[in-house]
Amino acid sequence: MCLGADNARETVVTKPIRILIADDHELVRRGMRDIFQAEPGWIVCAEADNGRQAVAKTIELAPDVLIVDLALPELNGMEVTRQVRRVSPVAVLVVTMHNSDQLVQEAINAGASGYVLKADAGRTLVDAVRAILSSGEFFSEHVRVADSYHRKAAGLRSNESLTSREREVLQLLAEGQANKEIGSTLGISSKTAETHRARIMAKLDLHSITELVRYAIRNRIIEP
Repeated sequence: MCLGADNARETVVTKPIRILIADDHELVRRGMRDIFQAEPGWIVCAEADNGRQAVAKTIELAPDVLIVDLALPELNGMEVTRQVRRVSPVAVLVVTMHNSDQLVQEAINAGASGYVLKADAGRTLVDAVRAILSSGEFFSEHVRVADSYHRKAAGLRSNESLTSREREVLQLLAEGQANKEIGSTLGISSKTAETHRARIMAKLDLHSITELVRYAIRNRIIEP
């Protein structure tokens, strides 16, 4: 039976928004999950507590949005962003405690669509997700997005000259893993891990593991 014009109703089917949260603190993930799932049609499809999980689950589940902290173990949020954006159209929203012109620009260069400070997250997360899915970007009001930036702090040498694998090895070295452990983690030989280590030290002009750890801390690759 056909309905008359006065009685006809249009049914609008809205596609669910699927979100993956990557943060190594369970309470933070829980808080974000509660915020997102209070929105009709929004689904937290998975969570990850380290960077390698974040990459694997993003590739496997293809969420609409990846929420990623910068300070993730095993693979930091910047490298997670680089790796997933090379193979996936997922929109990446960085949610971090660090407000730095350098980090904001590096996140953009890595492929992030937004940058939210954790101090602002409670009141801006929903708007941020809506914005990056519609207009393509969102930044906390306290975050400055510059057209260009310069590293002014002493010792902040770019790691952009490193390959993706070298950046992975750099983080694992800074986290205290030996060549054999790195080889096991990455599925490479300890000799190959040692070769990566030598190339990293040469490219960054570092001369000891102590210098490497200091570099990783200054550049927010690991947390002190």
